Parts: sequence; structure tokens; C-alpha cells
Amino acid sequence: MTKLQKFHLYEVSEPQDFENISQYARDADDLIVGGAVAYPHHWAGFTLSQVSAIELSVNPGGLFVGGAVYSADAALTVNLQEYLPLVTGDRRYVALLLRGKTETLVENRLVETDADTGETVQQALVKTEVRGLEIVVQMGLNSPTPLRPSIAATECNLAFVELATTGIVAIEPDNASRLRSLYEVNGRLTQVEGDVANTIRRTTTLETDVANIAARLGDIPNPIVMRQIKSDIGNIRRRLSMPDEARAYWYDAGLLRDDWDTTSPTWLARIREGVRFPWAAERDAQLALLDADNAAVRRWGNLLLPAYTEVLRLEVLDDGGSKSISSAVHTNVQAVRREISRQVVEYGPTITVCENNSEWSSLFNQSVGELFTANGETFQVVSIVANRDVAGHRFYGIRQVITRSVSDVYWDYVTEEIGVTGAVYGQTWLCAQPMILTSIDLKFTRVGTSGEVHLMVCECAESGAPQFDKVIVNKTLSPGEMAPGWVKFGVRPSLLESARRYAWFTVTTGNHMLATVTGNKFAQGSSFVCSDGVWAQGDATLDYAMRLNAAGGFAPRTVVEFAPLTLENGMTEIRLLHGGWQPGGAPLTWEIKKPDEAWGPLTPDGNGMDHLNGLPALIQLRAVFSGTTDLQPCIVLDSRARGMTFRPRGEMVSKSKQRDFGLSTTQIQVETVVDSWNPVTHSGSNKLMIGSTVYTPAATTVTVDLINPLKRTFVSSFTVPATTSASARFDATTTEVTDVPFIQNQAMYAL
Repeated sequence: MTKLQKFHLYEVSEPQDFENISQYARDADDLIVGGAVAYPHHWAGFTLSQVSAIELSVNPGGLFVGGAVYSADAALTVNLQEYLPLVTGDRRYVALLLRGKTETLVENRLVETDADTGETVQQALVKTEVRGLEIVVQMGLNSPTPLRPSIAATECNLAFVELATTGIVAIEPDNASRLRSLYEVNGRLTQVEGDVANTIRRTTTLETDVANIAARLGDIPNPIVMRQIKSDIGNIRRRLSMPDEARAYWYDAGLLRDDWDTTSPTWLARIREGVRFPWAAERDAQLALLDADNAAVRRWGNLLLPAYTEVLRLEVLDDGGSKSISSAVHTNVQAVRREISRQVVEYGPTITVCENNSEWSSLFNQSVGELFTANGETFQVVSIVANRDVAGHRFYGIRQVITRSVSDVYWDYVTEEIGVTGAVYGQTWLCAQPMILTSIDLKFTRVGTSGEVHLMVCECAESGAPQFDKVIVNKTLSPGEMAPGWVKFGVRPSLLESARRYAWFTVTTGNHMLATVTGNKFAQGSSFVCSDGVWAQGDATLDYAMRLNAAGGFAPRTVVEFAPLTLENGMTEIRLLHGGWQPGGAPLTWEIKKPDEAWGPLTPDGNGMDHLNGLPALIQLRAVFSGTTDLQPCIVLDSRARGMTFRPRGEMVSKSKQRDFGLSTTQIQVETVVDSWNPVTHSGSNKLMIGSTVYTPAATTVTVDLINPLKRTFVSSFTVPATTSASARFDATTTEVTDVPFIQNQAMYAL
């Protein structure tokens, strides 16, 4: 406070003197806020909670506008009833804007009217001036895929709220407008200071390195090596790939088996995002329910879902019209049904993500091998990059947990060709909201005496045209199973994603007719006919009567226990491979437990607790299905749904294939980068093999990585008889099979 209001003992104080006390305090606060904080239109301290489907409660907080602070002393309630979209399938974003306002509060007080008698009267007087807050709602546009409204620079946005016809869908606080505390700023500054200190330290080291380089400028590299490097660079720029020819250097990230001599008698390792210790024991068993009659789940063939009931999601009624679905030229239709995609979850103390996974991007035409392999079934993976989605595949990894999944619900790596003959008629529609399709009802006005009706559901291209080679499900009914009126085609439950177009189409040779509606009643799709099995002709004036039925009434959370996983003499790693889907907001999580412990998620807890510590021989397993009443994850429990358990050996010997240098040399260097290295329990060394002769290094330098203290770089120099080829080798051991290192990459140089 820069000003003080003084009073004297016999002074007659005036009202302004007392007002100055609070005014000086406010001026001091404004000076500090405006000079030291100075955030324009930012909020702090607010929290939001949903009171009902249409009401939000905003707990007290503050609004900072330059040097002024406005606050709410009590929670504010916001009713969003009038902002809900009116059309089913539409959604809308609204922004909650905070605005400051100044109010004067009046209170009744006794005022003296006669100084002699002390007579008083009650009057309403201004007693308090309050800087308060009000919340203004700014609306966005209605859409199946809504956009957030734009916020002016002079406004402070507290949160974005997504609305549907049923009420509030999601609340997203606008952290960009949140005032950062001094504690947060200090935390970020501390990190920056640490980076600067590290930069200064490395710069000092670079100065020494530059001086050493200047002293060794006379050591000119072999001209043959330099010409080879230049040739390689030219080939990389032209072809974006390394040529398969002799080179004086070799490097491999341990992603594929191609460069490793896995048939050598000395080979004792495995390739999986690095070169790792081999298995001492492993077990592969089919994932199965502990209680096959569990009433909490429902099975359709091999598809497992939480228990549900069928509800109507979309209906198009006819207006009396009909159309034959066999009048077009009959054609052979080669439909391709796609399979539900797969996911792999790996867990254990011996699981550590390797930094070389980013190098998958340079191997986009290679098969990964172990990545998705079960019972002899190998799936080709197209380019995997850490924490990014490339070609529909995702790879997320943290220490002790690795999840590999495919973002597409249905994929092309496992397909079934369906050959049918007949006329092709169908209908497209826009799936505004995600749903799990269970059946389609079509209204027949006439059913012939012969000719099966094949109904198929497929995806549509971005142009809206049906794609007959991307069928999701199919169903066939004989004439005896149909009658005039609504006919139900029950299909395997299938997830349909929002904001995507799908189509159903019939193929039949029978004299059947479907009910229609004219005037383009169903404006978000159109009927079509196909005469050649490939190209579809749309009709913008005619649609077919139909009903889309979906699974509903799910429990928000369903726990399903599976048969335990076992491994003789104990396990250190678990791998779960299964098909299924996980829609946004409806995750499938796995939980495990030892027989004498409580259930826990398939991740280490915050205290570093690992459920596989102590090499348990048996682990109980259960899946937790979480979602909404209309949307849940699923698992495909077919013969390829596997639960695998592993335990590694205590020693490893890796060996590269014999590499031709293209020149004769007696000096060779081998550089091996090893991760998860613990000098207390681990030992390892580089070796060199020429033919069957093993050479030990003349000198080895071990360097600790500056960023990752668990990483070591082993650089070994070898002096050998003149040779034009050699193999790099690395031998390692561990005293604890729950703590194993692995090779991130290895290189060999002919000097």
C-alpha cells in the first residue's frame, strides 16, 4: 500500500477519510496486479461441475483484466436449456465468457437527524462497491461435426461446452485463458535454466572437441570411404533407400531380422524393437472367459460385448411406393468383407520402449514379423512412428507397458471374398453419431418364391459412393424366411463411426420388391443401383424404407474375468493379442493380480509397484469395459485371441551377418548402443567375428548418455589380419532376469 490515512486524537473525521482507507487498499491491489501480473482477460481459480443434463455450476474464482480483479463470492449456475440443438444428430459448442461488472450494494442504516436530542431515522445508504462477475454464453453453429466459436481478444473464455439434443456432452476448460501462477512460471523457468546449464556444459565440451579435431586434421579419411559416403548420399536423395552393395560401414536399429545372422550357432537373442535377451520359457494360450455363462456379457459368435438390448436408431418410413430389386441386369459381385482390427498389449519389468521405433518410417515396405504374429498368422504393418498415427497404425510406448493398435475399426490385412450373382440395389446414409449396428429392417411389398436376398453393409468413399470391396457385415435370407412387411436382417454387431457414410445393398435374383419414399425424404443419403458390380448410379429422388437397429442399454462399467495366465517357474512379461474396437470415450482396460494381492491396472502404480515382481507362476486376468449406455468396446475371442507369458534367459549373444566392406582393412570399430543398462547386475562387451574366428577388442570406451543415464555406448577398436568383411557381435549377461538390457542399435566401421 503506497498511501496511509492518518488520524489525530482530537480530529473530527469526515466520511471521506474512511472511504480513503478502502480506496487506498484497492489502488494498491490494482497497482500490483496491473504492474506485476498484467494479464489481459484471464481467469484463475474457477472450477466447473455438471449439476444436471442442462446445468453447470461455476465455483468462485477471479477475472483479471489489466490492473483490475473481478471475483465471484459464490457459485454461479448456468442453464444451457435454450442453447441445445433441436435436430437429432446435431451438436453445438458454446463458450462461457466471463465479464466483469461493478455493483453498488445498498443497506439500511440509522442516521442521526438531531445532534441535541440524538434522534435517528432509518435510511437506505450505499455501503459497498463490488467488482463482480457475470457469465455470457456465446453460441457456435449446429452441425454433426461442430466447430468451436471464435473468441474476441477483448473477451475471457472460461470453457467450451459441447451440447447435444439430450444435454451436455463435454466440458473443456479454456486453459489458454487461464492465469499462470508464479509457482507454475517458476517451474518452467527452472526447467529452462537446467537446459541452459546443460547447453553451457556441452558447449564447453565442444570447445575441447574442436581443439582435438584441429590437432588431428592431418588424419585424412580413406578416399574410398569418402567416395562411398558420397555415393550413398546421392542414392538416398534419388531413391530414399540404401543400395544393397558393399560399404565400409554398417548400421542397424534392430527392427528387422534382415541384417542379423539368426541361423548362426552362436546366435542367442531375439529381434523386437532392438536386440533383446532370448526367452528361457514362454507359453501361448487362447484367451477365454472364466465363466462362459456370465450374464453380464453377450456373445455373437466370437464377438464379446457387455450385455445389451436392441434399440431403434434411425427410421425411414415409406409413402406407398415400391421398387423391384431384381429388375437390373444381373452381374457377378465380388464383395470383400474386412475383419475387425487387432491390438497387442505388452507388460512387464522387462518391457522398455526403444527410441529406435521412430526408424520404422524408413522401412515402410517391410514386414515387421513379430509385431502382429499369432499361430503362423503374420500381418503386414505399414510404417509405425512413435506417438503418431501413420497409415492407420498407432504405437504408444512407456516403460513397462507397450500398446500396439490399428486405428481403423476394420482393416484389409484379413479379408474374406464373397462372390454373389444378381441385381444390386442399395441405400447410403450418414452416420451422425457412433453406434453398434445389430440389425437392419427392410420393408418388402412383395416376396418372390425363389431367390435368396444377400444383404451387405459397406463403407462409402469420400465421394459418397459405396465401396463393394470394404464390406463390414453380410446376411443372407431365403424366401421362406421373408414375408411382405418389415423383414429383419440380423447382423454381427458392428461399430459404425460418426461423421462417416455407410451403405447397405442387396444382391438377389428373386422377384422381390422393396417399399420406397419419394421426394428425397432421407436427404443425407441416396438410393443406388449397380449394373456391373463396380460402379453405382445414385438416385437423388428415391429412398428405401429402412430401420437401423443398434445395441443400447449397456451398463457404464462391466468387469469380465478371464482364465488365468500361467508360466512354469514364473513370468516377467505378459502379451495380450486380440481383435476388437475401442471407440473414443469407451476404453477397454486390462487388470491383473497375483492370487494374494488386490486387482490393479496393467501398468505399474505410482509407487513403482510391479505386479510381476517375484516371478509369479500364475496371474489372474480381467477386462473392464467402460463407456456409455450406447457405446462400448468389444473383444473378438476367436482362436487368434492369445494370452502369452514369457521369462528371459540370463545371457545374450547377438551376431550380425557378414558384411562386405568393399576394401581391405586391418582396423575395425564396433559401436553398440545399449539401453536399460545397470552396471551392478549387467555385463557386456563387443566382439568381432571373421569367419568362425572371434576377436576381442584392443580397447573399449563406455560412455554414459547425457540425456538418458540408463543408456551406454560401447565403442571398441579391433586390430585384425587384413580382411574385406566381418561380423559384429555383442555378448551380455544379467544376474536378474527381471532386469535385462537390450541393444538399441549397432554399427561397424572399417577404418
